[in-house]
Amino acid sequence: MKHNAEDYLLAIWELNESYEFVNEKSVAQRLSISLPSAWEGIHRLEREKQLIVGKQGLRFTRDGYVNAMQMIRAHRITEHFAYAFLEVPWDEVHNAVMDLEHDFPDKLLSNLYRKMGSPDYCPHGNPIEPDRKMIEVSASDAPEGKYYLVRQVLEEYSFLKKLLDAGSTPGMPVRLEKGGDSLYLTGQNGELKVPIQMGRTIRLRPGDKPIALNNTHHVSTSISLENAHQL
Repeated sequence: MKHNAEDYLLAIWELNESYEFVNEKSVAQRLSISLPSAWEGIHRLEREKQLIVGKQGLRFTRDGYVNAMQMIRAHRITEHFAYAFLEVPWDEVHNAVMDLEHDFPDKLLSNLYRKMGSPDYCPHGNPIEPDRKMIEVSASDAPEGKYYLVRQVLEEYSFLKKLLDAGSTPGMPVRLEKGGDSLYLTGQNGELKVPIQMGRTIRLRPGDKPIALNNTHHVSTSISLENAHQL
């Protein structure tokens, strides 16, 4: 599979997991490409029977779901490697591995994962096994109160940097307040104003004490094999 096709699958997975709806426009924005380019790439994946394109947005076929799972897993393993062993900064690690993740053969990737101690999560709190169940609520859906930040689903550099500057990283306590069309997350280093839509990408769990990510329990995520259209 060509790298750009893998990037499409990665983007579609992240957007679906964040918002439970993906279309050509959101993919174009995520990949920073024109809408015609996104349309061409998406319909190429449709012809290859990786995607179903319809009024309900973009959905994976069974093959597309499996390929997207493999891509997401490779991405998160290489993120952990770059962050823990290459000392790539937390907010930069997503962009840093966008080429590296394509180049590990499956056997080498499995060996790397095992040598690192089989970590459960990438640096942003997302599970290495993409269909792992998580106990969490989106910041947009949560009532005001004290939480800890479980993960940032949509890994976008400028927003990751804002979270980092506010001290709002996975496992750390935050206070959630709401006003108008915005959320306000207060972490160790101050307050961050977040648009309601972006708040859907932030996942929280009630509490006010730092936690170890490996102790996080699990419930269902928004993407499952049952939701993948079967041809």
